[in-house]
Amino acid sequence: MAASWRQRWLLVVLTGLRGWQLGVTEARASTDILLPYAEGHGPSHSHRHVRDCQAVTFGMRTFESWPSSSHDTLPVARSSVFISDMPGGAESSRWVYGHMTVVPDPLRQLSVLEPGGPGGCEKNPRVSVEETAAPAGCLYAQNAGFYNITSDGCLGNVVSDGRMVRDSGGVQNAQFGIRRDGTLVFGYLSQEEVLDRSNPFEQLVSGVVWLLRNAEVYINQSLEAECDETVDMELFRDFVDVSSARTAVGHDVNGNVVMFHVDGQTHKRG
Repeated sequence: MAASWRQRWLLVVLTGLRGWQLGVTEARASTDILLPYAEGHGPSHSHRHVRDCQAVTFGMRTFESWPSSSHDTLPVARSSVFISDMPGGAESSRWVYGHMTVVPDPLRQLSVLEPGGPGGCEKNPRVSVEETAAPAGCLYAQNAGFYNITSDGCLGNVVSDGRMVRDSGGVQNAQFGIRRDGTLVFGYLSQEEVLDRSNPFEQLVSGVVWLLRNAEVYINQSLEAECDETVDMELFRDFVDVSSARTAVGHDVNGNVVMFHVDGQTHKRG
């Protein structure tokens, strides 16, 4: 019986989010807060900059690792819907809807999949999450990663079930990954860490902004790490503060992966 459900039911799909690749003039003139970068997908500075600009309490560590849970018990995952009243005074207060999925044993239960299946990042199909999730037999699916809205190509680092699909070349975006030994990794990775073969990544995907570090808010530090001279900081801050149509990934103290999604359409619904 165990073998029948210990397949990869969980999915993080690289599709459905707005991309980043625009010309400088177009990006700066745009009012779309989902396009904070003028060029590419992330800052142009080095990993050393990220290391040197963080608090001295973290020393040389620009990312955090945590052992994942590993057990053969049911359920393979559990998902719940939430309704939350966002603070901000009587006039600006609003209800936000979403869902949260907890994934035990993420090394065996969670995958980062390319849009449309294997080879999708090279073929550049524009497909829905459902179109990718259904053929893979996924129990739950959620957006992740970013793509170029002009070419539809995947952006950032992508490792899918042990395959290096895309190498960002060291761009310093926040990362989420699972190594071969089950270690969960969150934060800013050097190119050497991404390509390490002694304990390689089984899953890896790039996001924007590290929200929490060791259970404490890490947003301002992320803004310092991810921005460069080409970034409009007011626009970038607006991007960070958006409440609806957002996804995030983290872990709990037991090593379960927590996938968080706020429903809606930015500034229009939710």
